[in-house]
Amino acid sequence: GASMSEELAPAADGAPVEGERADDSPEAPEVDAVSVERSHLAEAPKDGDFVVLWGNYTSIFGLKLSAGTTTNNRFGSFHHDDLIGQAFGSKVRPRKGGQWLALLRASPELVTQSVLHRTQIIYHADISLLLILLDAQPGRVICEAGTGSGSVSTSFARALRPGGRLHTFEFHEERQKLAQADFERYGLLDTIVSRHGDVCMDGFGAALDGVVDGIFLDLPMPWLAIPHADKCLKPGGRVCTFSPCIEQIDKTATELRRGGRYLDVRMFETLATNWGVR
Repeated sequence: GASMSEELAPAADGAPVEGERADDSPEAPEVDAVSVERSHLAEAPKDGDFVVLWGNYTSIFGLKLSAGTTTNNRFGSFHHDDLIGQAFGSKVRPRKGGQWLALLRASPELVTQSVLHRTQIIYHADISLLLILLDAQPGRVICEAGTGSGSVSTSFARALRPGGRLHTFEFHEERQKLAQADFERYGLLDTIVSRHGDVCMDGFGAALDGVVDGIFLDLPMPWLAIPHADKCLKPGGRVCTFSPCIEQIDKTATELRRGGRYLDVRMFETLATNWGVR
């Protein structure tokens, strides 16, 4: 069904402030952009890389390669030793019977399609809008509240690399631990900092005060987190929430308009339609 996205845009203090980021800040680590690009463009996966096996649009499997390991699915038994060193885009086959699968790089889109749904996830039509509204780009610092299954987090990480940082918070402790393990499998710990916490009650932490470029809230009561967002956003920073109910949006918009702290409060609904090509 349709979902609601709401941009709660620049703080009234003025234009975004850019400045140098210290190495020991919670913001952006110094990263060799060339090495990041070369790693992303590697022609074949190595032992320990996270890859995707693609069968069709409903059969997409993410796995971390480990020598001597076998992955079983309805297409057959795939030995990791046979996958390591194969060129991305290759057709890979099980040793006995079965059908071939395509060996692909693990893009955020494919991660979203293959991730285990610990919560209801956000898909690409809404994710694309979120990235644009928050102006996510390399070197920026973004906070996310409501990590869930990590679908949005992986797309943020790609947009912020190299040199950016995503601080993502999850209220449910077990979900946070599972998401942290996923980010490690994906190789994203240079960009994503995963934390267990309730931002509605406790905020984002003093270390983030005044250094965050944008905040994304995927919470049942996002309006409760807005006073904490005030503290960590830079002047001109943006807040974007995702809410399925118009009542949630109404309460959030009311909080943002209170005291004239935020300008240009808008709501969007994104609809994506799949078309068959024959």
